[in-house]
Amino acid sequence: MNITELRYLVAIRKWGSVSAAAKQLYAAQPNVSKALKNLEEEYGIRIFERSSTGMIPTEQGRHFIRQAERVLDEVDRLDLDARSRQSSCAELRVVLPHATYASYATVDFLQQMADSQQLRVHIRESGSMEALDHVLRRGYHLALLRYAEEDEDYYRRYCDRHGLHREPVMEFEYRLLTNREGPLAKCEVTDITQLNSYMEVLHGDFQLPGGEDSGLRWHTNPNRRIHVYERCSQFSILQNLPNAYMWASPMPRRALEQYHLVLRKCPAQRQRMKDVLVYPDRGTLRPEEQTFVQLLHKQAALTVK
Repeated sequence: MNITELRYLVAIRKWGSVSAAAKQLYAAQPNVSKALKNLEEEYGIRIFERSSTGMIPTEQGRHFIRQAERVLDEVDRLDLDARSRQSSCAELRVVLPHATYASYATVDFLQQMADSQQLRVHIRESGSMEALDHVLRRGYHLALLRYAEEDEDYYRRYCDRHGLHREPVMEFEYRLLTNREGPLAKCEVTDITQLNSYMEVLHGDFQLPGGEDSGLRWHTNPNRRIHVYERCSQFSILQNLPNAYMWASPMPRRALEQYHLVLRKCPAQRQRMKDVLVYPDRGTLRPEEQTFVQLLHKQAALTVK
């Protein structure tokens, strides 16, 4: 027995025949007939007597149908309650790279969902390999991956193999982020070794495909590095140390103005990067997830590149 068979049964009682029930439910007549036969065989009873005026329930059949109606009423109430709770609860579980525009999209999302009766939001920042692990094994549904263009085949094969949908968000080249009044804001870096006399700020949890830990491919001078693991400290360091810099993706203009920073192109570094949103390739995104994705694309379009 299943819920569909019970719905077919109640429809036969209501409309008087298998053909009429099938028509009202937009179902194939053989399927309705099979459902009735399955129920009668499973419970060893005859539910209907066939007559010239239609199908008439037997005494056992009337009792069985009343029970079926009660079951269906409970199922419908359960479904209505679940949908009602879902509509009143904004839930988002997302893994992001260290991308300021993604953080701004998250704030925009929280502002839009602030009036929800229930709000369950989990925001995690990590490298791409850890992000994939969270989507596949730790209950997160969205992840924004950041990787070098030459690693595209690796991530594409990985996502295809694990049934993950991919949605491009941004392509870019890293820029030097530094104090607006610092020396790097006033010169052009044509040779990467020019950076050896400055302090580099970089994220301590960066991870390349395959679990390597050698850092980004263009980092230099390992003796003058500041590893950070959260966003506020990186901007404070750059704001207060004119001789510090970090490699940064496109950023919202308001963030640059707030922390008195500037993005500078660096001809010595031409590696192309990609930000790609991934999520399990089954069903559709929930409304609140769709909202977040739209806000993410909007903030990406507003960045200073």
